[in-house]
Amino acid sequence: MTTPGGGGYYVRWVELQRQAQVVDEERDFLGEVRAALNEAFQREGNPLGDDQYGAQFQKNLTEMKTGIFDAFDAYVGEVGSVSQRLRENAANYERAEQANAPEQRT
Repeated sequence: MTTPGGGGYYVRWVELQRQAQVVDEERDFLGEVRAALNEAFQREGNPLGDDQYGAQFQKNLTEMKTGIFDAFDAYVGEVGSVSQRLRENAANYERAEQANAPEQRT
């Protein structure tokens, strides 16, 4: 948000903290989806059977699963990183706001 009169902007650090929580919830959801996908792989085993197509699928399955779960883990990790960076920025803006706040008199 820009400040009145143009000379910069103002950040609502509390909103950054709230958004970090939203991103955490998304990360947790993605973890649940990953777990459900893993369970489906475990439950289904070799869905194409024992013919030549099933045999070829089984041969490639471990490598495919590794690629899928490596990509999932990287994505979940990046979402977690976004949350962490939002929190760090919120803390920085909060400190700056407090350092520049006028003295409060009681």
